[in-house]
Amino acid sequence: MECLHPDIAFVDMNMPLMNGVDFLSIASRNHPYCQYIVVSGYDEFRYAKAALTASAIDYLLKPIDRIELEKALRKAILKLPEHRFAPEDETPTEVITSIRDYLDRHYDTEISMDALADTYFFSKEYLARLFRSQYGCPIYEYVLNLRMNAACKYLLDPFLSVQEIANKLGYSSANYFGKAFKRRYGLSPSEYRERNTKSEQTINPYDIEGEQNDRWI
Repeated sequence: MECLHPDIAFVDMNMPLMNGVDFLSIASRNHPYCQYIVVSGYDEFRYAKAALTASAIDYLLKPIDRIELEKALRKAILKLPEHRFAPEDETPTEVITSIRDYLDRHYDTEISMDALADTYFFSKEYLARLFRSQYGCPIYEYVLNLRMNAACKYLLDPFLSVQEIANKLGYSSANYFGKAFKRRYGLSPSEYRERNTKSEQTINPYDIEGEQNDRWI
């Protein structure tokens, strides 16, 4: 998987090093855009249920029926992200622009370098270097900037709780969001909201010095 970065993978439920369910659990986490079709000799519902729960899109029994195989492949192809079919002659600059556009639209979801590398067929190191060269900051910082800018806008809405804002920004908890916000601006989300409410002028977040976070968000 790490070498080939396939769009579609066939997985046997009975493999030498690990079973199909364990493989699917790991592979789908590290390569979320790949579509997995299980091929198995086990004609039991519990195996099929386990495979589908572990992110397989179909469960084919051996010997494989050609019509069922074609159906499974069509289903897999339809589930592939559109940008998987980008022209092969797309330049590195165009790839990085596509990544930036993707981040602009999906900063509120979980984003990882592994997933980006898997999607755009470049190593994590190469993508990170290209992005920083083109936009002047690491990918994690670009995403953090998007989230924090959106957070400041959401905090102006008194009807949104901090937990709801954290959810909107893709954070797993309000606590995690609060720590990221305070590292950036030196204020907790609640403190920012309170100070902004008391003042007729919105606090400019860029006027508040905060420690830069060098970790992936």
